[in-house]
Amino acid sequence: MALDLHIARSLCLVFLQPAGSELARLAYRKLYGRDVCPEVVGDMVVRDEYLGWVPDVKPYSHIDYYGVTFHHLVPSDDLDPDVLQITVIELEADTILYAIGEAYADEGLLFTVDLAEYVRKKVLAMPRCCQKRKGTQDRGRINNSVAKRDARA
Repeated sequence: MALDLHIARSLCLVFLQPAGSELARLAYRKLYGRDVCPEVVGDMVVRDEYLGWVPDVKPYSHIDYYGVTFHHLVPSDDLDPDVLQITVIELEADTILYAIGEAYADEGLLFTVDLAEYVRKKVLAMPRCCQKRKGTQDRGRINNSVAKRDARA
């Protein structure tokens, strides 16, 4: 499944990228084993997204990281909800400057990845507990990013 990112040659991007909602729905389905129930208030609320720009490409037109934050049944007055951060690692594109997925997997994961299991078959998505960096600052960083997005709205 291809996800569509509208990367403009400008820093003025529209929130939410088309891929954001779909990525959130896919993650939700894998985490909870069902599709989002639109009739349930707060079942899935997309709150923020992050595009990690490749600094060596000017003007900014390439990203090597895209993240989307969504809440599942989080009360609107909860300013510090628990956070699960999952990293999607692109394993197929190791030949271009901004995509070093295989090297990242070899360096950052607690286990070895067999490329033959993934290339053109499936996506590698890892929670922080399976990575060498544990993400002790993830909760604060993600919640701060959501608060900044809310302040801009």
